[in-house]
Amino acid sequence: MNLISFATKNGADDVAIETIKQKSSQIKFSNGSVGVGQNWLVTRHNVFVSVKNATASSTFSGLTEEQLAGAVKSLVLAAKKSKPSNEYSGLAKGPFKYKNVNAIYDKNVADYDSVEAVKTSLDAASENSKTAAGFFYKELSERHVETSYGVDAEEKTTRVQLSIRAFNEQNESGHSVSCSCMIKGFDPESAGRSAGETAKLAKNPVNGTPGKYNIIFAPMAIGNLLSRVGEFSTTFNIDSGFSCFGGKIRKQVASKIVNITDNGRLQNGFNSSHFDDEGVPTKITNIIKNGVLKTYLHNTSSAKKYRTKTTANAGIIAQRYNNLILEPGKTSKEKLFAGVDKGLYVTNVWYTRFQSYYTGVFSTIPRDGIFVIKNGSIVGSVNNVRITENLMAMLLNISNISNRTECVQWWEEISPPVYTPYVLIKDVNVTLPTM
Repeated sequence: MNLISFATKNGADDVAIETIKQKSSQIKFSNGSVGVGQNWLVTRHNVFVSVKNATASSTFSGLTEEQLAGAVKSLVLAAKKSKPSNEYSGLAKGPFKYKNVNAIYDKNVADYDSVEAVKTSLDAASENSKTAAGFFYKELSERHVETSYGVDAEEKTTRVQLSIRAFNEQNESGHSVSCSCMIKGFDPESAGRSAGETAKLAKNPVNGTPGKYNIIFAPMAIGNLLSRVGEFSTTFNIDSGFSCFGGKIRKQVASKIVNITDNGRLQNGFNSSHFDDEGVPTKITNIIKNGVLKTYLHNTSSAKKYRTKTTANAGIIAQRYNNLILEPGKTSKEKLFAGVDKGLYVTNVWYTRFQSYYTGVFSTIPRDGIFVIKNGSIVGSVNNVRITENLMAMLLNISNISNRTECVQWWEEISPPVYTPYVLIKDVNVTLPTM
């Protein structure tokens, strides 16, 4: 059954259907040993319809062809009963031609030995830690986007990902990830070793002291905060008041050394694709250039509203970034540390929560290795601290960036992925956690 034709015959003006067939598996591990494994074979349909500028969307899975047709018919009926949206002004008009995006599909992922990858990571972590826990995940996906405006596009992608936390005594932990589309770029051994080394370094932490600190953020930590930059750059969040970047186009929102792009075509990019959910070919978009906010992330409708062109960031409902990239600097990691007389080194953060999206005021909790830096060297570890800050103030206070980029993604805090070096930020406000 042609669902596009079916939907239009039932009264839909515009239709977009994204069908994803996904084969995936996951292994969880804890206490230094392989645990539960799970496998999934899922087909889901993300459906968007409009009737006289009133819109409706939903995701359906596990349905027969007849059931899916009934669900689409109900969705069209829901749009008919809805009020027209001032934010919607049509889908992109295809068809489009697509240039190949390199290294996003690896047939070898299907037969990759998941258990061996986990054991390799655990063995590396055990060199410096007592135990470890985490997960390994791999997937093979087939994606098809079809619209009532002539789009009919297909692609295959693969992903492999490992997240590992290593532990010694209480509050002595380290966290690392490895993520890649290709087996060649996947490195579970390095992830395990990094997590173990951080756990060892975090020996005997003491309670931290509140105050203003120059802080070096590792990729896991700064990636968490940069993911919010990507989210806040979408017009969905701008127009909803959930962003501190509203009205900031062509204004300084970060240090002059900060350049941030969204690259949907990144080679071996963990979230790279040939096209967005409207079928528009993906591209590279400069979000922040030399600290100046250059653009928001658009779909076709928001681009018309802002009198610009789509940045190919359409989701079925709202815009989303693809692969967010902070351009590396020229300083080595070693020289970055050497340039700090007194400060902190934060390897990871979590529970990042905004008290005000509009102003950018937030708090986040450092974990998995928080270290004191004196005269360029790590001299001890601390815990029980919180960072309470303003996102834009932190961006403006970025004073140095290392020259090596890492990919970070983990489901709890950073998704889609962020590609980032180590970052030094001055005068970060550190407080004590509230009880």
